[in-house]
Amino acid sequence: MSTMRAAVLHATHDLRVEDFPKPENLGPDEVLVRVKYNGLCGTDATEFAKGPMMVPLNNPHPNSKHQGATILGHEFIGTVVEAGSNAQEMLGKRIACGAGVSCGECIMCKEGRTNLCDHYYTLGLSIHGGLAEFARAPKNICVPIPDDVSDEDAALAQPLAVGIHGVRRAGVKKGDRVVLLGVGAIGSFVCVALQSLGVEITAMDIDQKRLDTAKELGAAHTILIPTDLTPETIKPYFPKGMDVVFETSGAPGAAARALAITKMGGTLMLMGLNKSLQEFPFWDAVLRKVVLQTTVAHVCKDDIPEALQLLKSGKVAKLLTDRIVPLEEANKAFEDLSTGKANGKILIRANND
Repeated sequence: MSTMRAAVLHATHDLRVEDFPKPENLGPDEVLVRVKYNGLCGTDATEFAKGPMMVPLNNPHPNSKHQGATILGHEFIGTVVEAGSNAQEMLGKRIACGAGVSCGECIMCKEGRTNLCDHYYTLGLSIHGGLAEFARAPKNICVPIPDDVSDEDAALAQPLAVGIHGVRRAGVKKGDRVVLLGVGAIGSFVCVALQSLGVEITAMDIDQKRLDTAKELGAAHTILIPTDLTPETIKPYFPKGMDVVFETSGAPGAAARALAITKMGGTLMLMGLNKSLQEFPFWDAVLRKVVLQTTVAHVCKDDIPEALQLLKSGKVAKLLTDRIVPLEEANKAFEDLSTGKANGKILIRANND
């Protein structure tokens, strides 16, 4: 059995870069990807520092059936080096992997809402992923990278696709006045997606560096806000409210603050994740007929191709990539990300060429 180097999560704060069996016996619709880059995100950092929450270290995942030590990584790109009998057309292609695996047969899949599939699971969270020299993936979640998009740019396709999907869900249209409450990891990608629509974006954050980046990504206005902002103290920033408000931080109380600056009949899009119970004034949302929207993940066939197009210029990757490090330094990268020492996306280089 041949082996490869991989970053494997065994327990909280126990990520080991070690020799691991290379994927073998591909299914007819599967490909083997020689991974070039894998981006780290907040979900990865949470699994490393506080998990397991989604990674099935102790109990089998209901859909993937995987259990135990898991190769992390769900934002990866690379080149297809082997392909199953029904995937031969993918051989040799550079691809960006969408990571979310769906069945294609359930009601949601048939409606094109593959991210809500009854049998959904995610590479790198529910089963082995892309923080390795090689990764196995279904061909239908591997999107060819255009020749004029570099590997470094394409590595951001998956998280940008999440931002694009959120903007689609919110129904943003040209002429809308939009607020981004939080322009950290996902908020920055939402900003990129919004900028392509030609809307007026106001970014609000507690960090001036993030706001400076948002300005370069297309935000028309930026507002540095205090950490103790409440629904009452945020409302004077936009007395009449704004058309669409994105809450992307998931910080305690942020949803209520976002509602306070959403106009009557406007849309509040909740994208931030926080599992703790929070107070939310639903009476206010009802009386002002505010549309409450949520979103999760992306739809690969719709959102990844658009993300790759938006990444062509190279500007986004330059602004949002903190550093590129080799696989052997994955532990330090996870430590830095989980302790707030990363100013942007960290890319792990899985192979040295």
